[in-house]
Amino acid sequence: MKQGRLLSILIIISQKGLVTGRELAEHFEVSLRTIYRDIEEISETGVPIAAIGGKGGGYYIMEDYNINNIFINKKEVEPIIAVMDNLNSLFGKNPKFNDMVLKIETLRNKEEHRYSNLNINMSHFAMEQELREYLYLINKAIEESRVLEFQYINRRMEYSKRIVEPIQIEFSVGQWFIIAFCRERKDYRKFKLIRIRNMKLGGDFIKRQISQQEIKKIFEYSYEKNSILVKMKFSSKIGEQLTEYFPKDKIILLEDGGYIVENFFPNDEGLKKFILNFGKECEVITPLKLRKEILEYIESIRIKYND
Repeated sequence: MKQGRLLSILIIISQKGLVTGRELAEHFEVSLRTIYRDIEEISETGVPIAAIGGKGGGYYIMEDYNINNIFINKKEVEPIIAVMDNLNSLFGKNPKFNDMVLKIETLRNKEEHRYSNLNINMSHFAMEQELREYLYLINKAIEESRVLEFQYINRRMEYSKRIVEPIQIEFSVGQWFIIAFCRERKDYRKFKLIRIRNMKLGGDFIKRQISQQEIKKIFEYSYEKNSILVKMKFSSKIGEQLTEYFPKDKIILLEDGGYIVENFFPNDEGLKKFILNFGKECEVITPLKLRKEILEYIESIRIKYND
């Protein structure tokens, strides 16, 4: 903890050029006396930190001393900087994340990186502000071992109140999730942030002793248990786009130019909607029950438009 603070102090002074002891004390939420001791320890390592007294003064690193290359090569860090730029706007209230950004920023030359080769956006068009607030609350809940309370909307558009013990924030397949133990379901769940409403912090909880590998196995088992094997035939017209939706090893090219895709999918209404997204370019071969359900679903849509 202390070593991390010493390194962060060094980086802040290097970045800002001149920083007061009070600014550092407020940033790290420690006393001025602690900052004085920290500065003394950093100086003892050979880093030439000097001080200017009086109004407008502060600590600075003497000229000709460069800490920019102590972490990682500049070219190697460019992809990291692109990610950090985006995450910084999402995790802006997180002190630990801010300190990490400072470390990465030591390698940024503002002129060199004015136009980056990468532009990464991990926000969500439908919940820009909510995403920042949710990520802040989730991270705070994880750090402080506090439960989260919210309303959750499932695939059937049903609302339910959830109280969860958060474990991890995940970004996967273009979506943000919270991995947590759900007290209502008495099991581990993934909650899509876009389906969460009215999130707030709750009371403390004792962290459960479970590894990420164990949680991964729980989710894999749940997916397999609630999935069915579906075989679909696609026309040649849509064939080139199939890799956007399915793994390459699940796509088989037919002699007539069409394609067969056979894979496991969650057995719910979302599956029928997903298949119908392909329109007439897709036909379900098996299971026969799913073929019948899709036909009934299409008929219900036809009736609605005939009213």
